[in-house]
Amino acid sequence: MAAQALPLPLSLLPPARRGWAMVAAVHLLCALIFGAMYSFGAFVEALQARFGAGRFSVSLVFSLTAFLYYLVGPAAGALADRFAPRRVVGAGIVLLALGFALGSTAGSLAALTAIYAVFVGLGVGLVYVPAVAVVQRWFVRQRSRASGLALAGTGLGTLVAPLLAGALLQALGWQAAMRWLALGIVVLGLMAAAVLVAQPADLGLGPDGEPAPAPGAAASAAAGLSLAQAVGTARFWWLFASILLASVGLFVALVHIAPQARGLGLPAGQAPLLIGLVGVGNVAGRLVLGGLGDRLGPQRLLLALNVALAALHLLWLAAGSVAALGAFALLFGLAQGGCIALYPTVTAELFGTRRLGAILGALYVSVGIAALFSASAAGWLFDRTHGYALPIALSGAAALLGAACLWRAGPTSSTPLSP
Repeated sequence: MAAQALPLPLSLLPPARRGWAMVAAVHLLCALIFGAMYSFGAFVEALQARFGAGRFSVSLVFSLTAFLYYLVGPAAGALADRFAPRRVVGAGIVLLALGFALGSTAGSLAALTAIYAVFVGLGVGLVYVPAVAVVQRWFVRQRSRASGLALAGTGLGTLVAPLLAGALLQALGWQAAMRWLALGIVVLGLMAAAVLVAQPADLGLGPDGEPAPAPGAAASAAAGLSLAQAVGTARFWWLFASILLASVGLFVALVHIAPQARGLGLPAGQAPLLIGLVGVGNVAGRLVLGGLGDRLGPQRLLLALNVALAALHLLWLAAGSVAALGAFALLFGLAQGGCIALYPTVTAELFGTRRLGAILGALYVSVGIAALFSASAAGWLFDRTHGYALPIALSGAAALLGAACLWRAGPTSSTPLSP
């Protein structure tokens, strides 16, 4: 394959460093898209007051958005497997920014739901899977480390964006806050998207900064199952179920931990700090635990983190103060960050990289299902029980069942990468 023209930022780097430029670009993209999504928790009470709605109705906006984002994953992955990822990702960034800009003009909760869910959901869906798949193809020996560094952007966005959104909301109101977020997304997002190159062979390079391999070796490096072949295995569905169940608590926490902290007496301007603590832990989990997967084995480490997620729900259930809730948020973010960093690596080991974008997208539909019902169901239960004990207990049970499903998927070493 002939090497394609270098994007300008890559031309300034030596060939051995160009894979790490992909990591940096994906890090920024993850920070933008997930920071945008998870800043929604900072808007919950303002939207309730503006539209006179219950917590279930406002939570449903986020749930539908996240569901659509993950539902788009398979199509986005397939598009990026065939076309330049910078084009797919760039289109997603524009849609995401439009979701915030147009959502700020909504005159009713129904209008906000329709605008925000469609534009933000489609936008994030077109960015995430194509960007993550790029990193997996640029690395083999250091794949877990590279994936952890790239996906640490999610934690950074989860830390910074809710605090920024909360500050803008307090100073300017929710509508102006959304417009400023839209501007930041489109400027920074298009800059990062311009760096992406689908695979090192497109620039005449090999994975891990090595020289280009021989044609036969290059084909071997890109071996793996097609989407249809992967979906036809039991292992795919056990992994699908595990990701779904482990994701339940994430969406419950990200949408409801700030309102829960308000119930414990934390002022409105400081409540988004709890979402930020999830982000701090998330960054640490992806940076530290992602790289640890290269040494311990990604699926073994992922199983241990799934068990830890279930155990942490006991701390959440017992949290009767803001300090205890903050400790939970930090540790929960740590475990979740490690899990999210390892999902693409485990998928690449199980099914190969030939159609990794499409397979990852199909697996992430599971997260969309969790997003659709978990945060809104927690809001529904809160409206009826006036507390979070039951949602937390059910979320913990789901995490434990998710660990069992991952164990049932079996060791990666026995999985063939070709039919």
